[in-house]
Amino acid sequence: MLVLALLPLLPFLALAFPTQQQPFSSTPEESMNNKINPLKHLSAISPFYIPTEKPTSLPPKCELDRVSLLIRHSSIQGNDDEFEQTMKPFIDKIRNIPKENLPKEGPWKFLRDWDTPIKEETLEVVSPQGKKDAKFLGKYIRDQYEPLFPPKKKTSTKKDKNKTPYKVWTASSTRDIDTAKSYIKGGFPSHQSGNDGEGDGEVVQLVKVPNKAKDWDRSLTPHKACDTFEKESSLEPANKWLGVYAPKVIERLRGIIPEIADQLVDQDILAMQMLCGYESIAVGHSPFCHLFTDEEWLDVEYYFDVRFHYMMGYGSSLSPYLGMPWAKTAKHLLAGKDTDGDDNGGHTPNQDDEGTLGIFKKGGKLPEPKLPPNATHTQLLHPSFTHRESPAFVAVFLNLFNSSSHAHPAFEVPPLDHRVDDRAWRTSHLVSFLGHVALERFHCKGDKEEYVRAVVNGRAEKMSGCEDGKEGSCKWKTFDKWVDERAQRWGDWESVCEK
Repeated sequence: MLVLALLPLLPFLALAFPTQQQPFSSTPEESMNNKINPLKHLSAISPFYIPTEKPTSLPPKCELDRVSLLIRHSSIQGNDDEFEQTMKPFIDKIRNIPKENLPKEGPWKFLRDWDTPIKEETLEVVSPQGKKDAKFLGKYIRDQYEPLFPPKKKTSTKKDKNKTPYKVWTASSTRDIDTAKSYIKGGFPSHQSGNDGEGDGEVVQLVKVPNKAKDWDRSLTPHKACDTFEKESSLEPANKWLGVYAPKVIERLRGIIPEIADQLVDQDILAMQMLCGYESIAVGHSPFCHLFTDEEWLDVEYYFDVRFHYMMGYGSSLSPYLGMPWAKTAKHLLAGKDTDGDDNGGHTPNQDDEGTLGIFKKGGKLPEPKLPPNATHTQLLHPSFTHRESPAFVAVFLNLFNSSSHAHPAFEVPPLDHRVDDRAWRTSHLVSFLGHVALERFHCKGDKEEYVRAVVNGRAEKMSGCEDGKEGSCKWKTFDKWVDERAQRWGDWESVCEK
């Protein structure tokens, strides 16, 4: 099934991500003898990769019915905040050191002529490799879910006004739009994808959703419409952990590059590890990827896991509220029920309306979406492109990576004085560039039940509390009720987002 369909893709997979295939070092003296690939341990800076060798196949004799898919945009050449707060101060520090004071030999000698490819003018811009990766993802998703796509064959040249185009939804930031266009080019033949990747308008259509749209059932970036969402407070616990491991790195470097090490601070260690990722994305390699031990790469991965635990994971009280919009809409689409696209007598409520808020305040049933991505329900696969926060919010709402039987459940507060390796919350497997969460509805031959499972980057993950189906999936009836109950609990995100 899925596994067999993906076998022809394996050679292409190696070509699609060349930054991950290159050795870290060409000579022994420049090597830290890394056994792990740093680019797979940089969380939200990791170029897309599949955490497992093969996607998790469906249970025997089962077939997919519908899929909702939430995808983070592809690799960008630097994040604004990370550049200003961490990378730029280190870059300026190295530029201000006289060349004669920089190492003349050894693995650090590159600093004498180093000029980072990360520039302010290209921050937040999808890299050329990122566009290739997104195009590959389109092919990859097509191979995974071929029966759910519209046929590739050309139809009549006359447009059918009653025909609903297959929609690909994207947040309105340029990096999301560019990613979605590349995805469409990879997943559809040219006569459907259009020259620029926006679709031909008849079979395929790209729909851009404003970042700050506050309709719960339409926004793909609810945190951008949430006035109380902020990122700064998550830096404090993350930097406490940085203060544990970074000084050890600086001390190690005092034995190699004492003149430089004496000028380094904790943030500089983080900057170099970030540069490994962003420089590799920009030009295919980075000398900083050679300079740290495996333990130090695992330490920075834990840094990001701590930070994102508090920013967009189980450590943030906002996370389930902000994960609800997509999950609720996804459930509606998986249900496949007909709708007239109007649940409130033609009136669309806003955040100040009695329409939506009043229903929550009175404890009533959450309304179904108005004008969902495919109101006629002729579409079987619903892809949406967004930012790194949304897959994490959805993971919290769906109770992923939060098994109570795990040695370190995600809902426990991560310690800041030591690294926990056996942890459920590992954001490198969740929010890498092009990281995606899928909800798959399926049925099985000879079985009257229908099921839903969550799949993250090709790997099936249990939704703790909703796992009464085959092989850790959830029965559809259970899932339907479970999501509604959670949406009742965390549905009023407009109120929690009011400052």
